[in-house]
Amino acid sequence: MQDNYDDRYWSEGYKHTGHLQGYAPNFLRWMAAELTPPPGTARRQRGLEAGCGDASFTAAFARYFDETQAIDISAAQIAVNQRQHPFVAFRVHDLAQPLPYPDGYFDAVWCSEVLEHLFDPLFALKEFRRVLAPGGKLLVTVPYHGRFKNLLIALFKWDHHFDPEYPHLRFFTERSLGRIAVKAGFPVLKFRSCGMSRPLRDFFVPTNLLMRAGGL
Repeated sequence: MQDNYDDRYWSEGYKHTGHLQGYAPNFLRWMAAELTPPPGTARRQRGLEAGCGDASFTAAFARYFDETQAIDISAAQIAVNQRQHPFVAFRVHDLAQPLPYPDGYFDAVWCSEVLEHLFDPLFALKEFRRVLAPGGKLLVTVPYHGRFKNLLIALFKWDHHFDPEYPHLRFFTERSLGRIAVKAGFPVLKFRSCGMSRPLRDFFVPTNLLMRAGGL
C-alpha cells in the first residue's frame, strides 16, 4: 500500500516551510493590513486557514479572530499543530472535497501557497466563496509566474521546476489566477507582489490576491 504522501511531505522536514522564506515578513504585514480591525471596532468573529501545513502562519492569523479553524490534508501534521497551538481548532480535510462548514460561516479565509498543489483550484475557490460571509475576505498567495521568470526556468531550471517529485501541480500568472477567481464568483480582485528588498526579486516571489465576497 502506498504511504501517505502528504504526511511524508511534512515529516521529512520540507525545506520550503513558510516561516523560513524571505518573503514571510511581507506575508505577515499584508495579513495585518487586511485583517486588523479599525480603531474602536471588535475583531472578526471567525477565520479559516485553508491548507495550514506546518502552521507557519496560523498563530499570526489567529490573532485577528475570536475563533480560528485550520485545515490540512496531512493527519500527522494536524496532530502536531494541535499540540503546539491548542487555541486553534485544527481539522484534517482534503481541499478536493467540500468544506465541512455552512454557507457564510467565516469572515476571512487565508490560503497561502496552497492552490498550486491542487488538481482543481477552481473548486477550492468556489468553496471558499461559499463559506465566506457577505463582505468577507479571501487572502491568497501563489508562486509568481511571468514571462521573465518562465524564460529563466526554461533556460536554467526546467528539470528542477517540473521534476515529477516536485509538489507543485499548477502554475499561475495574474491573468490565469484572476480568471478562475472570477469564475468562482469573486468580483473584486486586488493583486500585488509580495516583494522583497530589491525590485528585481519581485519576479521570483509570490503574488498576493485579495478577494472579497459579495463585492465592496
